[in-house]
Amino acid sequence: MLPESTLIERLEEAKRCARILELDMSRHTIRSYIIASVIDNDIHINNIGSALTSALANPGHLLLGAFEKTEQHQKTQLLLDK
Repeated sequence: MLPESTLIERLEEAKRCARILELDMSRHTIRSYIIASVIDNDIHINNIGSALTSALANPGHLLLGAFEKTEQHQKTQLLLDK
């Protein structure tokens, strides 16, 4: 999990990019893309805008990347591998 200060910095960048891309941040799907781009630490902060753009065409990739970072997924993956 990312430190709160890093999450805030990444969230501000994601919101800035969403405004530039004229995304409707009140939509549930757009908010999910923003959250996914923020919590996926494989996405560099400078690439959050590109990740959001890609998510519009192929949301599964962004959402899966963020999902795989969750603690619950990682614990379940370990159990599955046993």
